[in-house]
Amino acid sequence: MLLYGGRPLNILHTSDWHLGMTLCGRRRETEAAAFLEWLANLIKQESIDLLLVTGDIFDNASPSTKSQALYYRFLTDAAAAGCRHIIITAGNHDSPAFLEAPQEILAALNIHIVGKAVPEKPGGTYLLDGPHGIPECIVAAVPYLRERDIRKSAPGTSIDDKAVQIRKGVRLLYQEAWDVACAMQPPSGPRIPVIVTGHLFAAGGKTVEGDGVRDQVAGFIERVGADVFPEEAAYVALGHLHVPQIVAGIDTIRYPGSPLPVGFGEAEHQKEVVIVTTTPGMTAAVRSVPVPRFRRLTTIQGDLPAIARRINELKDIGDPVWAEIIYDGAMVPGDLMGQVAKMIDGTRIEALRVKDARLIADALSGHQSCVELEELTVTEVFCQRMEIADVPPEQRDRLMTAFLDILSGMDCDEPDEEAAI
Repeated sequence: MLLYGGRPLNILHTSDWHLGMTLCGRRRETEAAAFLEWLANLIKQESIDLLLVTGDIFDNASPSTKSQALYYRFLTDAAAAGCRHIIITAGNHDSPAFLEAPQEILAALNIHIVGKAVPEKPGGTYLLDGPHGIPECIVAAVPYLRERDIRKSAPGTSIDDKAVQIRKGVRLLYQEAWDVACAMQPPSGPRIPVIVTGHLFAAGGKTVEGDGVRDQVAGFIERVGADVFPEEAAYVALGHLHVPQIVAGIDTIRYPGSPLPVGFGEAEHQKEVVIVTTTPGMTAAVRSVPVPRFRRLTTIQGDLPAIARRINELKDIGDPVWAEIIYDGAMVPGDLMGQVAKMIDGTRIEALRVKDARLIADALSGHQSCVELEELTVTEVFCQRMEIADVPPEQRDRLMTAFLDILSGMDCDEPDEEAAI
């Protein structure tokens, strides 16, 4: 039986754009614009019917006008490229209120926004029709979950008990979303594919140093197992982790990863988006599409002669490069910044960050304090502060619980979200 006008349904999954992000103070709009132009062309080339963007569209809750312009221009280009449905869910970097503000206008263009989960509605569940009015797909769109979405506060709860309660809450929420989706199935004919989304940290997920991924999801929850997602789902589209990956060895549960390297730790990774092809009663076919490199990032590490050799190699290639340079030689380098500046003079290489590895090691051992704050998560800063203050081990769990409760309260601050519009 052929539906969808005689062809399968083509879905494109992407996430973690982080529009407006910077790297060592350098803005990245040029790369973001190049990626979004490439993505719109891919939508046209692959005849994409449904685009899923699973969170962290923006890098912060108050995106700049340039970032907003890139976002809305892309939505226009994607619709013009023939994409019939677009569903966007919020991530932990996004303001739900900001994303949802224009949803009435965007819905008229078949662009649906899910900023937050509310008690009476686990997410946004959509029955999508094909070009001839025949239902072709159901999407249970679950955004990033905050603790208030899945757990009622209870004073005095231990860290372990809180984590168990939250995991149970996540499982229940996904079951509720699945039940709503199943109720939308047509009364006759083959069951149509159901797609489920999420923005969280799945157990076994891979990260890299400096990728900016925050461990905490929904307050104090470090990982959720793949078993929270319905087994019958045709595809589970996830966001949050920047490394493209399959979850728990299940080909139809995926993170596409960030399309641009957020930090130098991602520089050598091949970025990608995911294309899913579904038909009623058939297993979804999933494939990755590599994203071009729009700017070269690289880490150069070694003693001064090794750094000089690598700079000469990059100079001969001639491409513009943003470099992180880490000196790990045995000798005291003297004016390290000055020596690096001479090496790159007259080249297309910019040294955005220059580090002495010995000082980093000292800082991590507590002898010096020269680790850049941008390299640490908020919880890592708090842990290091407890270390410096020599807080007794028996008090650290209690302090960490209180600290995470404060962070959760900051996430729940509705006036701040509204002010971000």
